[in-house]
Amino acid sequence: MVRLMSFNLRCANVGPREQWDRVDDCVETILSSGCDLLGVQEATPEWMADLTKNLDGWSYIGIGRGDEDGGESEYSAIFYKNDRFEVIDSGNFWYSDTPDVMSKCWHSRHNRICTWGIFYDKAEDKKFVHVNTHMDCDFDLIYKSIPILREKIMPMIEQYPLSCSGDFNSFQNGREYNEIVKFLKDSKFEAPDTMDYLTYHDDCPEKHEGHIIDFIFINDKVKAHKYRVCKDKINGNYASDHFAIWADLEY
Repeated sequence: MVRLMSFNLRCANVGPREQWDRVDDCVETILSSGCDLLGVQEATPEWMADLTKNLDGWSYIGIGRGDEDGGESEYSAIFYKNDRFEVIDSGNFWYSDTPDVMSKCWHSRHNRICTWGIFYDKAEDKKFVHVNTHMDCDFDLIYKSIPILREKIMPMIEQYPLSCSGDFNSFQNGREYNEIVKFLKDSKFEAPDTMDYLTYHDDCPEKHEGHIIDFIFINDKVKAHKYRVCKDKINGNYASDHFAIWADLEY
């Protein structure tokens, strides 16, 4: 069994709290969950440095999505416990007309990246694929991105057990979500032990009822056992403007 977490860290501030003031709370959210594998979103170079420093015994795959000024910008990295997992292969692609090179997501202000890895689980003696992404905020661009996601991961879907985490910026049962579940399944509805709760709260959950935009999808070769939203405050505060989610998966 692998406990997989997806967590949008929020690149800058949440309410009055800046990124540097939330590092301990985010790390506690991750470590207290007992997760083995972690997909992050909005992980700026500062976040990557803080996570690398605080997640002892973990490694990661992924690169920054890039920006027009030549900076790294945000990562959609996959962190993994390096005493349990070995990376066999990994890569990245972008949601654009040129997905194999760093490029802008059509008329978006930003590049949008997807990171994938083929892992060997030394504890279970199994190979599997995990994919992690952060899609645009424009529904039409999300819809346009989904065929690229499908095309890029379909060969891996056919060959390996596969999971796909991320902030998809699209609502559960919306047009974009319904396109994704044509080729992947939502672990929340596959797990017998589950819950249904918003994932985006912007420091005020009561104003964002039904805002479920973070997901852990799986293919037919993966069995989901449990799904949770980490909705509790840490030290009296919200660690991010998203709640982390996790699922127990059998690859």
